[in-house]
Amino acid sequence: MQSRRTFLRGPLTATAVALLGPAALTACSSDSAPPSARSAGGTLRYGAAVEPDSWDPHAASTSITGRLLRPVLESLVSIADDGTVRPWLADSWKVSPDGLTYTFSLRSGVTFSDGATFDAEAVKANFDHIVAAKTASKRAAGLLGPYRKTEVVDAHTVAVHLEAPHSSFLQAAGSTFLGFHSPAALRDHAADLSSGGKYVVGTGPFTFASVTPGQQAVFRRRADYAWAPTTATHKGKAKLESVVVLLLKEDAARVGAITSGQVDVAEQIPASRVAGLRGRDGLELTRKAIPGVPYTYYLNTTRAPFDDVRARRAVRHAIDLAGITKGLFQGVYDRAWGPLAPSTPGHDGSLAKAWTYSRAKADELLDDLGYTGRDAAGYRTKDGRRLTVEQPYVKTFVSAQNHTFDVGVQDALKQVGIELKLLPLDSASSIERTTKGDYDLFAFGWQGSDPSVLQTLYSSKQQFADGGANGSRVHDERLDDWLEQAEAATGAEQRLELYRKVQRRIVEQAYSIPAYIATMDVAHRDRVSGLRLDVEANTDFYGIGVA
Repeated sequence: MQSRRTFLRGPLTATAVALLGPAALTACSSDSAPPSARSAGGTLRYGAAVEPDSWDPHAASTSITGRLLRPVLESLVSIADDGTVRPWLADSWKVSPDGLTYTFSLRSGVTFSDGATFDAEAVKANFDHIVAAKTASKRAAGLLGPYRKTEVVDAHTVAVHLEAPHSSFLQAAGSTFLGFHSPAALRDHAADLSSGGKYVVGTGPFTFASVTPGQQAVFRRRADYAWAPTTATHKGKAKLESVVVLLLKEDAARVGAITSGQVDVAEQIPASRVAGLRGRDGLELTRKAIPGVPYTYYLNTTRAPFDDVRARRAVRHAIDLAGITKGLFQGVYDRAWGPLAPSTPGHDGSLAKAWTYSRAKADELLDDLGYTGRDAAGYRTKDGRRLTVEQPYVKTFVSAQNHTFDVGVQDALKQVGIELKLLPLDSASSIERTTKGDYDLFAFGWQGSDPSVLQTLYSSKQQFADGGANGSRVHDERLDDWLEQAEAATGAEQRLELYRKVQRRIVEQAYSIPAYIATMDVAHRDRVSGLRLDVEANTDFYGIGVA
């Protein structure tokens, strides 16, 4: 058997046994999408890498929720590939001079798939739902920012009032996480939204027909759809009759499904398989850099040992991020240096080589902290207690390659005498622990095409308990000041410079450890046409066709 260290140095290979588990085979034979539907204009089978933590974007935290529900739930605006904001459900808007009120003129003739009219009351109902305590929003509330209220001016005019300037609001308004449910669904089935299926009713070109937890989700075309955004590649109804999303968490299952033709598209092709699939007959690969935040380890700054910057820096020095990244991903991905991915506006490239991999420096800092003893297993001790840190995770929501990276970090920390316990939990237990701050490390990535994601991840007002995602539980007045200034800034360059200051402060204080820069690698069969990845590297289902 290979040792963990040898395994990390060599290429990752998938076994044939793992190609498709029982759940995937069940999904592939489901009556919900019969083989006859695979004719021209028929059904697209899509292999997804993770399962959403919730099918309600207002409550969800996982990026996959936004990706899969984009064809169902639409937004006020759309974001073009160059980052500019374009009309969608709102055909125009204006911002008050003080930056506190955004007034949208809504497009006429838009309906939800249940027949209800999309209007100002629908906007108000949805935004109020996002900030309601019962919703327990994990992502959408942060995008709304300092929301005060929504005012219905008339049926087709709505004013969103904020407590403070929020310069990223227009960008955020283009996100699926601020997409619109039918008011009837919010009123009568709010408790059912997270489970997905027929109660998730939107204005989009597809309806959410059904979901089988852990296996698949089925979306069907709306025949009367006629309000695509200006960024769309065509107009009118979707080209596909239906989309069947197979939830194939195992990398080998997705690769096996795409190579065998059991799916037409497979997302997040593992780095170890990209070279082998490129140029293969019948397959094409589409790649796009993922903007936002790299896969990152957040160190809990509110309890020992990571309440001391020396411990945080010691852990950072102890991990050979470049070596792990190269060993796992064979040069397909690059290691990360800063809190933002290079494809994100405002990314600070000066942070490259801001620290070094050095076990000697890690050892020096740990000795300085008093962890000078060693137990029988070789782990460091202080006053007879082992230096142990815990990282909870939810297996359903963490991709295989991210978990493999976690194992590499675990091994690196062991080499300097730190025991890292990787704790698999169910979703409810994980939420309970993170809300209470009962963890030492927490790891995740965060897609987003605007640097304001740093607000959600590092503002002292954005703790998990507040609906934010401040995984390091940072309370830093200097950061808060810069983040607030950035949100109030009217000049684009001034805003980006403030976010660069935020990035430098995060690295200086070692609040988190960015791991690697991923790309979205999507494989598709040659029968698929029109596949494109949007500004956030999500698949645009509306424009896809199959031959």
